[in-house]
Amino acid sequence: MNAVEIKSNIYWVGAIDWGIRDFHGYITQNGTTYNNYLIMDEQVTLLDTVKYDFAGTTIDNIRSVVEPSKIKNIIINHIEPDHVSSLDKIMALTPEAVIYITAMGKKGLDRLFDTSAWKFRIVKTGDTLNTGRYNLMFIETPMIHWPDSMMTYVKEARLLISQDAFGQHFASAGRFDDEFLSCFSAAELEDAVKDYYANILMPFGKLIKSKIAEIQKLGLEIDMIAPDHGIIWRKDPLKIINMYLDMVNGKADLSVVIIYDTMWHSTEQMTLPIMQGIKDEEIECRVIKLRATQVSAAIKEFWKARGGAVKGAYDEFRKMGLEIFEPGIQVLYKTSSADEKKCYEFGREFARKVKEYHQKF
Repeated sequence: MNAVEIKSNIYWVGAIDWGIRDFHGYITQNGTTYNNYLIMDEQVTLLDTVKYDFAGTTIDNIRSVVEPSKIKNIIINHIEPDHVSSLDKIMALTPEAVIYITAMGKKGLDRLFDTSAWKFRIVKTGDTLNTGRYNLMFIETPMIHWPDSMMTYVKEARLLISQDAFGQHFASAGRFDDEFLSCFSAAELEDAVKDYYANILMPFGKLIKSKIAEIQKLGLEIDMIAPDHGIIWRKDPLKIINMYLDMVNGKADLSVVIIYDTMWHSTEQMTLPIMQGIKDEEIECRVIKLRATQVSAAIKEFWKARGGAVKGAYDEFRKMGLEIFEPGIQVLYKTSSADEKKCYEFGREFARKVKEYHQKF
């Protein structure tokens, strides 16, 4: 796919990976993209690179706009290999370019490449780069989701280049949210956002909340958010910010997911009356057998519903900061009719607590 102009003289020059099905250890059934961006200005500036396998693709896309040798600045927002492993190929074409990166990013990059001949400028939140027409500001975002991470704000374009935050793993021919929605549903896009958040960013919810507050405090005017994976938020950039705020604040779908595993079907027999009890309280319920389900899919469904009621998992849920429903329920060996009745009542009571939780929102 050729370069795509996303703002005046700012181009997407990334790559689409239609075939990848395992990323970060979880299933990516819709593929992904590796997004990087080129600013055509008095100082030509490249933001991020792509996964090594697609180095030729991004170089071709850059070359369709400008000769790579004319690049003066390279901004590295994140040093994970899917964004930086083709950097050596780029630097071979533009060896005089200056790399803008966080201090932690530089330390990591030194372990990935021989950087002895490269030029660096270490940046922190509030530092700026003028490329001519555009002024860029850097915003450090450590642990969202690596220690080196940062975002870059292009002031005159009202563009936030957000690296992994606000992304999704979804390969599509369209680069923007409105183009995506002309072929797919809003529900599919929201599901991709939740899948990505649950499997990559969930442990960093408090950091994400504070960083969004910091960005809002800076008073940045944003009318486009361009992440390093998936679609670019052009039509409704506030949608993704509000989705993230809902997720970090604990807002979930009004639904329940029962995740179980079993050797001789005894636990499975418990799930059915629990599910019926939940259903009779008019709450949607899904039942997932863990060994028959890819773990990342189970994580996503768990995150969408939130909360827990399994006695053996209480300590882990507390560490995660999740609300739990006590007491849990246990059955030894095979369930009896009395056990099934207890499971049913447990399901109903759990559903009532779910409704009570959602009243906060």
